[in-house]
Parts: sequence; C-alpha cells; structure tokens
Amino acid sequence: MPHDLAERHLGFLSDTTPQMRRRAAAVFLVRRARGGGLDKAAQFLGINPENKRLGYTQLLNRRLRASGTARDFEQALDAITAELLEGPVIDYQHRREVLATWTLEPENWQHMLTRLPGLTSHRKPLSDDRRRLAVSAYIWTRVTEGEPDFAPCPPHIAPDPALRAVWTRERHNVFHWLRTTDHQPYYGALKPLLEDHAEHLAKEIDRR
Repeated sequence: MPHDLAERHLGFLSDTTPQMRRRAAAVFLVRRARGGGLDKAAQFLGINPENKRLGYTQLLNRRLRASGTARDFEQALDAITAELLEGPVIDYQHRREVLATWTLEPENWQHMLTRLPGLTSHRKPLSDDRRRLAVSAYIWTRVTEGEPDFAPCPPHIAPDPALRAVWTRERHNVFHWLRTTDHQPYYGALKPLLEDHAEHLAKEIDRR
C-alpha cells in the first residue's frame, strides 16, 4: 500500500504506529480481495513469521474495539479500495517476485557515485558492495511499496549470519541517512538518483 494513501485514510489511528496501521490495513485489504483468513492474507504479503503476522492484526483489532473505531476503519478501507481501483492496476506481487534476488548492478552504482558531490566532512562514504547492497534494499521499497524489514537479503550473503548482520546494519544506516537528507548533503544528492532508478525499474518490470 502506498505510504501517502495509508496516511491520508488511516491517520485517525493515532495510537498506533504508521508502520503498524499500514501493514495491518494491507492484510485486511488482501483478505477482502482474496477471501480466507487474516493469516493467509499476511502470508500472501510476505509478512512472517506467524507471531508477526497475527500480532499486527490482533493488536489493531483490540484497539479498534477499545476505541470504538472499528466502523471508521472499515470505511477507511472502503475509501482506500476505491482510490486504488481508480488508479492504474499495479501488480506488486509480480514486482516482489522479480526483485526477490535482485541487487543494484555494480555499473549502475558506480555511475551514481560519479554524480555525487564531494564530501566536506571527515566522513567518507562506503563505495564498496556493502553500500551498494544496502541501497538496493531502498530501491526495493520504492518499487514494491514494501517495508524495509521485508527487503530480501541478497542471496549470496543470506546464508552467512555475519554477512547478513553487516547488511542489516548497513541497510538501517542508509535508510536513516536518506530520511535525514537535510543534514546529509551526500545522501540528499543520492536520494533522487535512487528514486529515478526505482521509477525506471518499476516501469521495466510492469512491461514484462
């Protein structure tokens, strides 16, 4: 579910985090479209493991009942559904499947680096594969509208716990710096390059 769509219609759930209400609403929407239970809907979205799948929906249900806003939530889902149907049909599952093992190509990453300004601070960017794989996760979130936590770990490092931990840390750092671009000129220049690449990649996938 696009972030702006979730925030416009689910902002009344102020006692829940944006991440929680967006994930939970997506699960409820999938159940509406496909039928079955919430657990199956969460599995369809790739939300694992089971305690996480059930946790978001059960916690939201309890809060909706306690606050008397269950009807408001259903109306919000109606509005989100109507807005989604008015726009182009996007197969996000297809995008996730195509990008399941994808990473930003080294040549494209190097091209981006040549377009970035020099740093005036003592901090030097990492231009090796660690940073390339981390920004790949950011592009994945933009193409799939998925959450950072669900970005697939590159398959060639996924089996190694140590390498996976490094990737997770680098991914967290990159997302933090891309959110605070006012204080990070280097990442302020990198962000639109990543956004442009994500837009191009999404169009390419949708044509397949």
